[in-house]
Amino acid sequence: MRRSCLLATVLVAVATGPVDTGAFPVPQEGDHGFSIESSVDRDRITVGDPFLYQVTVRSPGDSAIEWPESGTPPEGFDLLSYEHAGPLSGPGGTNIDLLRYELTLYRTGEHAIPPFSLKCVLSDGTEISAESNAIPFSVVSVIDDDAADIRDLKSPVDVPGGAPWYFWLIAGLVLLAIAAAVFMYIRRRKNREDPHGTVPAIKRPPEEIALEELERLALKGWLDQGRVKAHYSALSEILRRYLSGRYGIAAMEFTTAELLAALNALQVGHEESRVVRELFEECDMVKFARYTPETHRQSLSLREGREIVELTRPPEAPEVAEPDNPAAGDAPAAADASEGKAGSDATEGAPAAGDAPAAADASEGKAGSVQAPAKD
Repeated sequence: MRRSCLLATVLVAVATGPVDTGAFPVPQEGDHGFSIESSVDRDRITVGDPFLYQVTVRSPGDSAIEWPESGTPPEGFDLLSYEHAGPLSGPGGTNIDLLRYELTLYRTGEHAIPPFSLKCVLSDGTEISAESNAIPFSVVSVIDDDAADIRDLKSPVDVPGGAPWYFWLIAGLVLLAIAAAVFMYIRRRKNREDPHGTVPAIKRPPEEIALEELERLALKGWLDQGRVKAHYSALSEILRRYLSGRYGIAAMEFTTAELLAALNALQVGHEESRVVRELFEECDMVKFARYTPETHRQSLSLREGREIVELTRPPEAPEVAEPDNPAAGDAPAAADASEGKAGSDATEGAPAAGDAPAAADASEGKAGSVQAPAKD
């Protein structure tokens, strides 16, 4: 917290109080105008407290300074934050740079921030250097200086004993009763909402689902909106899902070549395989080769998708013909026909029976004619 407050104070100071460049003297003749000054906001801290170390560099306007690596703290100190402001315009055409380091130290005792040195190359190639003064610094312990030794530990505190066993028994019975009540409530509510039980969903045939999805795709009008790739991608997924459900294959994971091989293994007809191959190859070219079919080919894509479903849908089971009741009613007619036939047979046989006396008389007459000469 203190570190954040210190950094915020520094930033506010920079924003609200710019560097007074007039405080630096104008370089005199023979003075190259290159100097370094360093300061700290306090020279005594406790272990781990942050403090501000600031370095002010004055250099000629046409010179180049070899700056140290960004954020390198003075030797022996820990860096918390770093900021470089400048160059700012100073008097006599000089530049002013401010280096601000937020530092800390975790070792007690007397220390010193080493001198800050830099090199500067003038416009004529002359190389000059400058160095700041060392700054003494003290780090004290956070322990009270009046403490003679380590303090004794506090006396142990008695912890009250746990609850008696019957308390836990009662709590368990209460929780069990609450759980039973919740279970019975949920069960009764479920029976009240669905008194006849849940009716299992009827599994729809894949061809019916595919045709509905193709109709929804047509209603989206993606081809009219110029979304050709989205249209062909959705069309390919619909047909692959249909073929997966129709033939029990992993069509969603197959390439087009693998899908055609699987259909050939299932002995799908030649015409069906041809339509599948042509449409799926066109879908692959649109999705992966940035191919845009002609307008009339785009309009035929949905029709060909429906054609694939219609060609490959399972044949409808033939209806079993029920026996006609009038067939049983023909029995009396057949019986009548039999009776009529029997009657006709009897009618035909009747004259033959009626002719028997005549035949007998004829026989008697013949016999009489033969016996007459014998009596004479």
